[in-house]
Amino acid sequence: MKKAFFWTASFLLTSLLFLNSCVKDKPDEPPSTLIPFDPDKVLTIGEIKQMYIENGGAFTFDEPYSVFAKVGMDDKSGNIYKSAFIQDESGGIQLNFLFTGGLIVGDSVRIMLQGGEIELYHELYQVNNLEITKNAYKIKPRMNLEPKLLTIQQLISNIDLYQSTVIRLEDVQFNQGELGQTFADAVNLIDINRTLEDCDGGSLIVRTSGYANFAADTLPPGRGSLIAIASVYNNDVQLVIRQYSEVQLTGERCGSGGEPIDPVPSVNEDFETANDNQNINFEGWTNIIVAGNRMWQGKYFSNDDNTYAQATGYNSGLDDMETWLITPPVINTNGDKILSFKAGMAFWAHTVNEPLKVLASTDYDGTNFESATWTPLSPTLPNSGSGNYNWVPSGDIPLSGFVGNVAIAFKYKGSDSETTSSTLDDIVVNTAGGSGSTVLYENFDDNWGNWETISVVGAQVWDRDNNFGPDGSPCARISGYSSGSHANDDWLISPAIDLSGFSLSTLVFESARNYDGDDIIVKISTDYSGDPATASWSILSANLSQGSWIWTSSGNVDISDYAGQTVYIAFQYVSTNELSATWEVDNIEVKADE
Repeated sequence: MKKAFFWTASFLLTSLLFLNSCVKDKPDEPPSTLIPFDPDKVLTIGEIKQMYIENGGAFTFDEPYSVFAKVGMDDKSGNIYKSAFIQDESGGIQLNFLFTGGLIVGDSVRIMLQGGEIELYHELYQVNNLEITKNAYKIKPRMNLEPKLLTIQQLISNIDLYQSTVIRLEDVQFNQGELGQTFADAVNLIDINRTLEDCDGGSLIVRTSGYANFAADTLPPGRGSLIAIASVYNNDVQLVIRQYSEVQLTGERCGSGGEPIDPVPSVNEDFETANDNQNINFEGWTNIIVAGNRMWQGKYFSNDDNTYAQATGYNSGLDDMETWLITPPVINTNGDKILSFKAGMAFWAHTVNEPLKVLASTDYDGTNFESATWTPLSPTLPNSGSGNYNWVPSGDIPLSGFVGNVAIAFKYKGSDSETTSSTLDDIVVNTAGGSGSTVLYENFDDNWGNWETISVVGAQVWDRDNNFGPDGSPCARISGYSSGSHANDDWLISPAIDLSGFSLSTLVFESARNYDGDDIIVKISTDYSGDPATASWSILSANLSQGSWIWTSSGNVDISDYAGQTVYIAFQYVSTNELSATWEVDNIEVKADE
């Protein structure tokens, strides 16, 4: 027993002497181990990197060189895989193992390098092809490893010195435009980069694996401290988070997190390019969290094949939620711009706050959200009696009182108890009435309104003797079915539309369909003269009804390429002897603006 005690004490004394000495001192050989050790072949991490440089590139260690270091990061969180970061006084390096597990953060270790390959992977030094049982020897577990306190600028300027080491940043926050997002895609297991910034304008990347155990956690919305491994990929400095508990961003944010935004002449946004259930992040637009962790998101509704913006407190678990969606500043030098949009609601549950407010500012520039002056507007908005997901037109809101550059904000206020969903679509800021002056409008309530119906093939034709329109009034309707399907080619063609004197123009309409068959084809021509077969037609892209008699808005179909010309709009219906859908069209409008 005395001999055993003496051996243990001697080993501890030897280990302590090593840990309190410079890593360049040749340590005594550790107690018996299967891992070879040559006290004359001890390297620092800095010397390992220098050997790579002197060798002219990657090479495999063919001698039992060793490096003594502490483990800065293990793979327990899943944010790295079969890897570890180690560091000594000369720097840090990534180790890649053939198998996972074995090393723990804080472990004091000796890594025997024989058989390992050093390489520079996109500017990050790594040693590959290591095995825990053959190359790693643990001297002492769980020792303290104090992170190096740095600023973002200090880290970026000295990344060669600090790469692969544990660092700590203070007074940092995630970029405003990414709040409400998760660290990574935990569903599809995809790595994602997020932007971390400080209050002095510095920023860098936080990269997280889709396999990390915190990948599905939402980015914290506040400002504070963060501990991570400093890494690099080509010219990008990156951080690799060790564990979620080391992300302490709970304080008040600094600034609005925005960049100066160039004013635009107009806004015409239908959100068709927004991604379903993803935060809206359009160029020039601002999506801001004031309270909670949710933002305005894109929302796709398959019934009418339409994408719109939505904010909701439903199932949020939040005591307070507030998010603002702000347009780019619009040039309004003459005070002649007009705002229009449509809004909806679903499952009204607000009892204290109004879910949606609309405000305007002439001094917001993208960087000064908190200090900008915001004035409430008075559009028509949905209320508790509007019905779920029914669009309510705002009406035209003159912006004559906001001369200069005017930004429009849509403010949502909710919580886990006030859960009403608010939706937005077709936001337009322009002159002469939102999308411009109406140069054509037809709802077929009284007659065909100078529209032509031309049957090229088949006995079935366009008709309007029905009350099936979206408001129960007549609409244009056609079906190739009559005691069976029949082949048809039928055209509904507008009167001449004069776009001279305009530079912007938009087509909108509503459609409904049922039964199987081809879509109607929306076309435009500048040379139609009575025979559709002899005219040149271009196909326009529009949202169309997907069936079940559901009326669907086309969205804003841009026809500005035909500004200054006279055009004709046509709806072509085609059916076969096998398939013959029924189609209805109503509320066709062309607006134009200078």
